[in-house]
Amino acid sequence: MKQNPLIVDSEIRVVHSDARNVDYLKDSNEGVRKDIYSHSLIMKSIKLWNIESIVESMNKCNIDFGILSGLAWENSSILKENNDYVKSCLIRYPKKFRGLYNACLLDPDKSADEIMHLDKDIYVGVELIPKWQGTNINDNYLSPIIDAVKKRDFFLKIYTAHPTQTLSGDSPYRTLQFLKKNPDVNTLIPLLGGLLCLYGLFPPISKLIEKAYFITSVSDTMKMVKFASEVNPDNLLFGTDFPFNNCFDQETPLKKMYEMDIPDNIKYNILGKKAFKLFRFDKITNN
Repeated sequence: MKQNPLIVDSEIRVVHSDARNVDYLKDSNEGVRKDIYSHSLIMKSIKLWNIESIVESMNKCNIDFGILSGLAWENSSILKENNDYVKSCLIRYPKKFRGLYNACLLDPDKSADEIMHLDKDIYVGVELIPKWQGTNINDNYLSPIIDAVKKRDFFLKIYTAHPTQTLSGDSPYRTLQFLKKNPDVNTLIPLLGGLLCLYGLFPPISKLIEKAYFITSVSDTMKMVKFASEVNPDNLLFGTDFPFNNCFDQETPLKKMYEMDIPDNIKYNILGKKAFKLFRFDKITNN
């Protein structure tokens, strides 16, 4: 394997400054609050939820580019704060990041209008985490958001949990139903789609997922990447979910990728070669 392959981390998160506090919205019913702030392991990384720590980590690990998003707050004003912070990071580091806009699912028309006005020089798509906003990815009232994504030729990132994490919520089944209804949407699916990616071997499902891109995400999921690479290697993207992964770094999942016993050409593709073109980072290097 060559010494310095091109690396793109396709899943990184930042959080606006007010929310980098363990007691933030302590008494609220926010889905983010319940899932993130009550998770004692994740909260150990709170000091890393800023763009400076992320850039420092990327430089340390020789990661060339990253896809940046925030958290899907239900409260629209808080969500706007986080989206504004993400945007400021994209503007501050235009040669390092491209972004995903976290849509407000409680006001689809307003979100659709905002998506139509996103700057394509810095944004590559939209992220939805329905469970944090009390919705279902297949709710018909979300159609304005989906239509706007298609009109802008954006990627749509759909959070999909492992089957052990949820029986309903953002499950692989719901994601599969979405893909069936929306075959023309460019889809990004983290956590290997709750291992939905492995169904590329199963003909009734393989056709539905052939256009979806699966992100490796947190370090534990890396154990399954080798299996996934044998099914559909062209649709795998390296991502760490830093700083919300359970190892609090990008180095651990990257090391696991380096050590993985798969052909180098497939490894390079997953690490960054595919994402480099998908997310238009080639335009940065050509300017």
